[in-house]
Amino acid sequence: MYRFACLIVLLGGISLAACSSSAPAEPVEEGTYFIRDDDGRVLILHGMNVMGSAKGDPGHVPVDITPEYIQHYGREWGFNFARYLILWDGVEPTLGEYDDEYLDATEERLDWLWDEGIFVMLDMHQDVYSAYFGHNGAPEWAVEDDGLPFENQPSWDQDYFQPGVMRAFDNFWNYEGPYPYLQDHYADAWATVVERFKDHPAVIGYDLMNEPSPGEALLLDEIFLTPSDGPAADFDRTRFTEFYQRMIDRTRQADPDGWIFYEPRYAGPANGQPSYIGKLNDPRSDEARIAYAPHLYSVMMELFRGYEVGDDNTLVNWEMNRASEVAAQRAPIVLGEWGFDWTWGNAPVFMDDVNEMADRMMLSWAYWPGDPNRSDSPNGWSIWDWENSDDKDGIVDRPAADALVRVYPQRVAGIPRSFLYEPAMRVFELSFDPSPSATTPTEIFIPERRHYPSGWMLTGCDEAEGCTSTWDADREILRVDTGGRTDRVELTISPAP
Repeated sequence: MYRFACLIVLLGGISLAACSSSAPAEPVEEGTYFIRDDDGRVLILHGMNVMGSAKGDPGHVPVDITPEYIQHYGREWGFNFARYLILWDGVEPTLGEYDDEYLDATEERLDWLWDEGIFVMLDMHQDVYSAYFGHNGAPEWAVEDDGLPFENQPSWDQDYFQPGVMRAFDNFWNYEGPYPYLQDHYADAWATVVERFKDHPAVIGYDLMNEPSPGEALLLDEIFLTPSDGPAADFDRTRFTEFYQRMIDRTRQADPDGWIFYEPRYAGPANGQPSYIGKLNDPRSDEARIAYAPHLYSVMMELFRGYEVGDDNTLVNWEMNRASEVAAQRAPIVLGEWGFDWTWGNAPVFMDDVNEMADRMMLSWAYWPGDPNRSDSPNGWSIWDWENSDDKDGIVDRPAADALVRVYPQRVAGIPRSFLYEPAMRVFELSFDPSPSATTPTEIFIPERRHYPSGWMLTGCDEAEGCTSTWDADREILRVDTGGRTDRVELTISPAP
């Protein structure tokens, strides 16, 4: 996650207008691809980042993750996905030596998650490169800053612009320079993680690096309007693309089948701007399993502590640019991070607009953060808190939870053509073409206890046409078996009359 809390001071003369510039994957329409489960069903993944507290914990593990939390996560929120934070500093704290105790602690938590059937993307997290700069990510031995200065700034995201941080990133990206060992060890650290967890049933794949900063190519004006011939675009096409291809090749040596997720550079793309990463190739012998995992944060919203409906074009730009990029890469898309403070102006509207866009794009997502709000350190971004934080006992939902938790198809036995949940009317519609290769039911999460206290009804599933359904009231999962149909299925969930 990143924020631009004090960036308005840095913007200087930049005008407001500049801040608001306009199983194998299978195509649905041109440029739309999906991840499938072992039964051939399309997976739609909803969840959160688990957890930001790993960044500050001495053991680099999420502080508030417990079996009770995970049960609430899956059964009350209906989440089937977690973007799980790991850190290079935790994996390889000493050059060439890997921490088995850290990997054991990670495996224990992966076991908890899989007990609830939650898929996991392992995210190699960093913010401002390393704890050496007061943040997280790389171990201290991997900091090559050439002695350039660094001073912590009033807002942590401004630390990215410090000379020492920029040089540390530049030296990491410059594989032809004096420090190629940085990328080599990063790749080997990833290979160690992959070898350890490639057969874990929860692990769906690997997010190669969180919010990679382009170093000196991180320019303020390009966060708001990124030209195709500027420093950021040049970085994307050269060193960044080369890095990702190097990591993909090394990861494939360790795991021939897991999904490999890649992110665009830090800042601009999350604010809706384009990425210029070149075509990435998967060396696996079968169909490619590379997926795009961009983030979404409106700089305008964070600067002004509110969503200016009609003036903030972040979502319009984000949808347009991400759709173009996944079409070019022929890759599925997972929104790896998005979030905001629920106390900001028009926050519920922004929540609905992001969710509507996600449904329209049929993409998966992970909300930031998965951590609780804390009385000693309030976090307006969080959707929950412990009832008794000292004992980690009892989970209390905050208002944002009702907006984030929604009806969605977790597994689709065919090719989705569209789906949408309309929260005001509490109506959900799903259209898909059944696939003969998908022999198990479509599964739809319906938060009955939360949104349908008087019940709901299903239309579009006619038993005379071979369609049947069953309801798991405990897990709030509707299973729809289309009975070998090949014509398009159109289902609707609506409140009971």
